[in-house]
Amino acid sequence: MRTRALSSPVTAVLALAIAAGAPDRALAQGSGLERGMRRATLENGLQVIVVANPTVPLATALIAVRNGAFTQDSAEAGLAHLYEHLLFRSFRGDPLAFAREAAKLNGAYNGGTSEEVVTYYVMVPSQHIESAIRLLADLLRKARFSNGDLRNERPVVLDELQRGESDPQQDFQRRVERMLWGPAWHRKDVSGDSTSIRAISLERLRATYARYYVPNNAALIVTGDVTPERILQAAQRHFGEWQAGSDPFADRPIPPIPARASSSAVLVVADVPDVTMVVALQGPSVGADPDATYAADVLFDVFNDPASAFQRRLVDAGPFRSIAGQYRTLDHTGPIEIRGSTTPQNAQRALMVLLAELDSLDRLDGVTDEDLEFAKKRREVAAALTLERTASVAPSVAYWWSAAGLDYYRTYHDRMAAQTADDLRLFARSYVVNHARVIGVLGAPAVVDQLEAWLRQGARRRSP
Repeated sequence: MRTRALSSPVTAVLALAIAAGAPDRALAQGSGLERGMRRATLENGLQVIVVANPTVPLATALIAVRNGAFTQDSAEAGLAHLYEHLLFRSFRGDPLAFAREAAKLNGAYNGGTSEEVVTYYVMVPSQHIESAIRLLADLLRKARFSNGDLRNERPVVLDELQRGESDPQQDFQRRVERMLWGPAWHRKDVSGDSTSIRAISLERLRATYARYYVPNNAALIVTGDVTPERILQAAQRHFGEWQAGSDPFADRPIPPIPARASSSAVLVVADVPDVTMVVALQGPSVGADPDATYAADVLFDVFNDPASAFQRRLVDAGPFRSIAGQYRTLDHTGPIEIRGSTTPQNAQRALMVLLAELDSLDRLDGVTDEDLEFAKKRREVAAALTLERTASVAPSVAYWWSAAGLDYYRTYHDRMAAQTADDLRLFARSYVVNHARVIGVLGAPAVVDQLEAWLRQGARRRSP
């Protein structure tokens, strides 16, 4: 598999270089979740969030920490992910100890690292929920790492990287994202690479714990068949003595993501039967432009509807087999991505049609007020169904707590319902139409050669 990278001013693709090397957005809940939510803050700053749902006799206890790729410096890509692995491994000095304790509770456990949050959870029969909270308290409060732990766990993370690199689609996605974020890639790169992972020292891991793993930078989220008052009491018993620390971001604020000044293309050659196309752009940030984040979600809800005018033009009567768009809500510049699949025979036409569609997205051709109303109803149904999937509620709350805050989360449903066609047009003009983008293509050699030549011709036509 090989890659070709094309970069340009916004209007032209000029230079060719050979390069060597999602979120899916979480579903924010509607008012049904808000009615069942209780919140409190312990004296040490730990936020406690309880979402009671007695329909299934299960409960999930989850600790969320504001850490992740966005806190990484250029030499630290993958550090937050490696830390997550090591926290489980080092528990009580025994790599299997946490698994044994979870099994005693008939529980399942896992962790996750994303751009702006790291999570650790245990899901158990509801009668064991306080034991699960105590287990997480031991995990977070008594972290002890050794060089032996690091030596043994580092290959596990490197193996995960190698598996991803061997998958053409995953490798392609990663290359597009690296191009999209440019010099800020380390603040979006959850996985890291073999060089950065091998360079992470025990001292860096301990510094991460000291800075970010403090109660005033964390939340305990408990969902399922629980009594809020009992959970708040258990939180105080098991986390109340956790010592608060300094604000992790006071002396090390997160720098803004630099805006792209030019468009680029990443053309990846692989032995694949179909052609995958991606157009990626930098979208809004919750902190800087929250109104645009709602409009983005609504626009792509409409875009992805199988009956929408977009799908009729691009799929039913167009060159794509499938196509979908999404915006990922983040505090520090969320990505916009439109991904489609087509045949080698239709590849050039598909790319031409897609770029034309995006550069006229603010027209909302064929979109009606009825489409917006249908999108609203679908979101209400999706929110209700998600509430029934109790295992997914806690990670969803953790995502929104870190990326946008619970006030954003609490009003999300109503703000989405209030979006108008003009709001969608403003978002499209501000972030999509004629904006710097990364065009990604994954295909067989002949397809890549054809599209490379077409892009070069377009560059020559537009060059002064």
